[in-house]
Amino acid sequence: MNIETLFWIFHTPLMVVFLIGLVDVTGIWLRGRVEGADGASAGRKFIILLGKALRAIFSRQFPIILKAFITEAWFNRRLWQTSRWRWLSHFLLLNGFLLLTVLSGLAALSEKVLYHLFHLGHIPWIAMWYMADHPVTALLNEIGATMMTVGLLFYVFRRYLARPAQLRTGSMDTWMVVGLGLILLTGWVTEIVRLNAHYDGPAPHLAFIGYPLSLLVAGWNLPWKALADGFYLGHGLLTSIVIAAIPYSKFMHAVATAMIATVDAVQQERVVVQGGTAHVPA
Repeated sequence: MNIETLFWIFHTPLMVVFLIGLVDVTGIWLRGRVEGADGASAGRKFIILLGKALRAIFSRQFPIILKAFITEAWFNRRLWQTSRWRWLSHFLLLNGFLLLTVLSGLAALSEKVLYHLFHLGHIPWIAMWYMADHPVTALLNEIGATMMTVGLLFYVFRRYLARPAQLRTGSMDTWMVVGLGLILLTGWVTEIVRLNAHYDGPAPHLAFIGYPLSLLVAGWNLPWKALADGFYLGHGLLTSIVIAAIPYSKFMHAVATAMIATVDAVQQERVVVQGGTAHVPA
């Protein structure tokens, strides 16, 4: 049994746990009041909300919604105005995680679907996503991992060293921090070991942290290929475990806060369409 098959055997049930948690959290949210759906079931409320969201996206309000999402959910304007250090920690951690997630998704799509199923691996802009040492992927992966590492260090400093009086840290918070730390640690080690086992593209040097570190241990007489496979499996499973735990942690609170802030911003700038002309009411 190869490493990839072994990974999917454990990864799949963990993603089922993630989806169950997501459904459970969504069910709790849907206990709240939804306009036009008083007394409706959770499923009915979800359909109504989904319909409203789709209508809003395909309406003239979409620019307002997009602007609100960027400023409130992604940039987190309210946190920026409250505390720049907290904002920096959250921004780096979130966007580093998102960047690495997107890159992993593109790699899987390009290799498993577009290459193996549709035989499009000869197209450069498809092939580059599953080549770890392509100039684009090598640089973006390193940027994402660096952002996430710095963001987590800031987070740990504030929550466990500075410890503001109003900040409460539960056991689940600590376990999530440990999990993220292990993901980053095993990720860096996996990259260093893999670079000593083999290159997967023409630009390994663009891994501006992992590549220099790999040169420091290049002379060690170790079974690099076997170690690379082992660390790949361990890193992947740790990542799957942390993702599965997200619905049961404060990370979902951060998602809910971002959604609420976006909706509030849209309501404050609601556009009224009259006679084919959109304007903000006075």
